Amino acid sequence: MKTLAVISEYNPFHNGHLYMLDKAKELTGADYAISLMSGNFTQRGIPAICDKHKRAHMSVISGIDLCLELPFVYASGSAYDFANGAINILNSLNTVDYLCFGAECDDIDLFNKAAEIITNETVKYKEVLRESLKSGNSYPCARQAAITQSLNYSFDNKKDSDYEKISEITSRPNNILALEYLAALKRTNSEIKPVIIKRKTANYADEAINNSISSANAIRKAVANINTKEEMIKILENDMPRESLDLLVENFKIEFPVSPNALMPFLQSKLLNPGMLPDDICDINEAFTNKILKANLYSDYEGFIKSMKSKDITETRINRVILHLITGYSNKDRKLFYDNKTAFYAGILAFKKSSSNLIKEINNKSVIPVITKKSDFNKYFENYPEISFAAAKRMWELDLTASNLYGSLLYNSFGTELTNDYVTNIPIV
Repeated sequence: MKTLAVISEYNPFHNGHLYMLDKAKELTGADYAISLMSGNFTQRGIPAICDKHKRAHMSVISGIDLCLELPFVYASGSAYDFANGAINILNSLNTVDYLCFGAECDDIDLFNKAAEIITNETVKYKEVLRESLKSGNSYPCARQAAITQSLNYSFDNKKDSDYEKISEITSRPNNILALEYLAALKRTNSEIKPVIIKRKTANYADEAINNSISSANAIRKAVANINTKEEMIKILENDMPRESLDLLVENFKIEFPVSPNALMPFLQSKLLNPGMLPDDICDINEAFTNKILKANLYSDYEGFIKSMKSKDITETRINRVILHLITGYSNKDRKLFYDNKTAFYAGILAFKKSSSNLIKEINNKSVIPVITKKSDFNKYFENYPEISFAAAKRMWELDLTASNLYGSLLYNSFGTELTNDYVTNIPIV
């Protein structure tokens, strides 16, 4: 039995995701497909357009056999944390043969060279990174320069096309994540084989609807300006699998779309008493804290984030820090997780009835518990004494906090009550 995995957000599931999944199955000949998907918040530090169980449901009706949740701390983390947390969980299942991911470039040899550079942190890489940061560039920009120059430095003889590819793999968001996946596979000596699927038509940041394969970003932008269900069907029917679109249409203005602006009251409440602001929030420092305190609270959330953006701090990092401030995720928490193995459990979000053999195999081989009944969380660890329960419980608490926060955003936006993680029925297709 062969199994492929994809690390995803499916925000929402669209034709590009379907193309990649079908291509991955074709290239690997896999019998089963697992998705390790972000929960209610994404790596950009903002709420997903609809809740995790609906997005998981979309993936399963579209060809995924089992959808697992990537814990909040990794799903909302830096590219390193996102990839490292995900790869460690997939390794721990002892069932995954292939990791398939989309990228704008499919030159696996070049990707491997770049992954070796960031894994080993060569002298050239550290030198360029240090100088670029000293010049006031953001970490992603400095890192891009360090990888690019290190790759150029590593070639004895290059063609013009090599320069073009090097520039491409270090500048596109999906390529950056692909690099992190490969680096994490190398760091963990993983037996999982990476398979790159070249992206088709839409780029990550595209905002135009293409009426075939559009980016998730374009779909979210379109949804923000849609007023009726009929309009949604007309605009998106050629860009999403029909069953996935129907799920969105059914819940339009009831449980979706959730906007980042809904976070503003929660941020304001945190900043009402600046003296009580935590000083150990993950990915924050004193200068960043002072910047938050000086920002204008009397604006919408997206305006607040844009007002804080600067050459050395990206919007994405600001979003993540604010989300970690609201949820209470600290550097101390992150250290606890990295000191104690990184992977602690895998929670099921949705699955196919016909994939019971896959779940049985995972349960037999996995070295971490696979959570189906969340109210029994503590009991699962009785059979895994080697796992730090304190670390697992804290990660779980942050997952629950994130879900409760999302439920609050939903209620404040539409007056709809989202059931909590303990009583939500897992979609079974």
